Amino acid sequence: MDPNPTRLDDLMLNDRGFVFDPNTGESYQLSTTGLACLRSLQHGTTAAGVLAGILEAQEVDPLTARWDLDAFFWEIKQLGWL
Repeated sequence: MDPNPTRLDDLMLNDRGFVFDPNTGESYQLSTTGLACLRSLQHGTTAAGVLAGILEAQEVDPLTARWDLDAFFWEIKQLGWL
């Protein structure tokens, strides 16, 4: 068990990108890429590892991927998931 659990650990996800936060009762819809990133983070993948996964799975410029991932991290930090 993780000695420092986060709200990220509590999120419920489905394969269609639906995310439910039981702490707030709010639900969200993620893109396929966003869902993959969130699942990776739940499994303990580092930010660098998430970026590497995106670059491996998608045909995207590394700078664009990094910018988009930084924006994604900012959003989930605002939600209190990290």
